[in-house]
Amino acid sequence: MILVFILLGLIAFIASLIFLLLISTLKIEIKDLNLSNMEKDKKANYIIKISLNLFNNIKWLWISLNNKKVNKLISKIPPIDIKKLEGDIKLKDIKLLEKLNIKISKFKLYAILGLQSPIITAFSIAFLSSSIGIILSHLTKKWTKENYNYSIQPIYNNQNLYKIKLNCIIELKIVHIINVIYILIKKGKSDKNERTASNRKPYAYSHE
Repeated sequence: MILVFILLGLIAFIASLIFLLLISTLKIEIKDLNLSNMEKDKKANYIIKISLNLFNNIKWLWISLNNKKVNKLISKIPPIDIKKLEGDIKLKDIKLLEKLNIKISKFKLYAILGLQSPIITAFSIAFLSSSIGIILSHLTKKWTKENYNYSIQPIYNNQNLYKIKLNCIIELKIVHIINVIYILIKKGKSDKNERTASNRKPYAYSHE
């Protein structure tokens, strides 16, 4: 009888955990990111906070990573075959990102950029500024000056120079992530079946 109660309790716990995940929002906060090659002795310094939140406010699971922890994690990731990745990723897969319904609830950027050519520098600044404006217009939750502001300044020194200060919060629903993963798995199985069928076609009438 005790084992039955333990089993029921375990099932209830797993069901509750799954339910919490489905209604949770994944929040990724990049805090005080500083990158620069203008100050040689200064190393990159930042904090990445990843949390699961209920109703966007109640944090029930979280982890905080600094630049040292992130570098350790990156060093453990096996090398990625870019050519194979390019063959596997298609335009339809990229469009699936829309289903994630990503939102940016905070974006503060200050950047200085300089390239070897003043013309390329001016073009790059204009391109980046307009691209950020377009992206934010689609992904912002509610535009306010306190949460959204950015500035990209050129530096004409005929050198490749940059300085970036960034604070950003990205939010997306766990249920949307699960939905996209399910679509990708389903698509992978269908692609595999199609390849198998195409390999069989030349031998379909070999006995005849």
